[in-house]
Amino acid sequence: MSTIGLVVRPGVDAAKALAEQVLAWAKGHGHSIIIEEESAKVIGAKEPGVPGYQLAVKADPIVTLGGDGTLIGVARYVTKRSPLLIGVNFGNLGFLTELTPAELLPTLEKFFSDGGKSLPCGERSMIFCEVIRSVDGAEKCVFSSQAVNDVVIQKGTQDKLMDIDFAVDSEDVMRLRADGLIISTPTGSTAYSLAAGGSIVHPLLSVVLVTPICPHSLTSRPLVLSLDARLTVRLPRHEGSTFLSIDGQVSVPLFSGDRVQLTRAENVVRFARSPSKSYFEILRTKLNWGIGNKSE
Repeated sequence: MSTIGLVVRPGVDAAKALAEQVLAWAKGHGHSIIIEEESAKVIGAKEPGVPGYQLAVKADPIVTLGGDGTLIGVARYVTKRSPLLIGVNFGNLGFLTELTPAELLPTLEKFFSDGGKSLPCGERSMIFCEVIRSVDGAEKCVFSSQAVNDVVIQKGTQDKLMDIDFAVDSEDVMRLRADGLIISTPTGSTAYSLAAGGSIVHPLLSVVLVTPICPHSLTSRPLVLSLDARLTVRLPRHEGSTFLSIDGQVSVPLFSGDRVQLTRAENVVRFARSPSKSYFEILRTKLNWGIGNKSE
């Protein structure tokens, strides 16, 4: 008997209905299900759910019914065990949640028939982030996290531009004056980085994107670096508020003198891919990428 994880986006009736189908399917096939704690409330489960970080280590596969954010909220916690994430898109774009509702149960059938060997799967790298701060005269790590999409250092909404010192493998590269800085995986290249003027990068490339947010300069351009590089972001004195955001879902305050270290995460994310869509087809259909202008 296997354990299936289940995550359901709140406020989506179709996702809740599909969750009921998954519960019935699992029961009929002799599999147990554990449900993420907020999702358990959404579907009215009798038993309380578990936090996302526990789901990521106790279940395989994990079914997410929502958008990319729903999947990322679990994917960020995966360990070396790396369960297969099966994302069904009930959101807007769906770059990671590629499956349609009709494809879910056949995908589960395939997974349990041969351990997922016949399933089209994707594997994505993540970034590992640490915030180093001087505490009582000693440097300590005060926060750490993996990121599936991106790590963002950004000023407060009403604050002045901030200075950011950026280094690669201990070599000082630039001092940036801007609203912030995005450090993105190839997976996140179609997220915030794209909106800030970064490149679209194929998800299988082993690189990291460094994209300034509204830089006060004509020459500050996005960088594409090796994912194996060790990146360091330092914050010189800044009078306003500064925040570090992980995948747009977790936010912690930063202070003058803090150092943010970024490296390749030891763990990777595995997720089921659509049997009917390619990566470039998703770009074309979701972003209208590569589609020529129509003449009148």
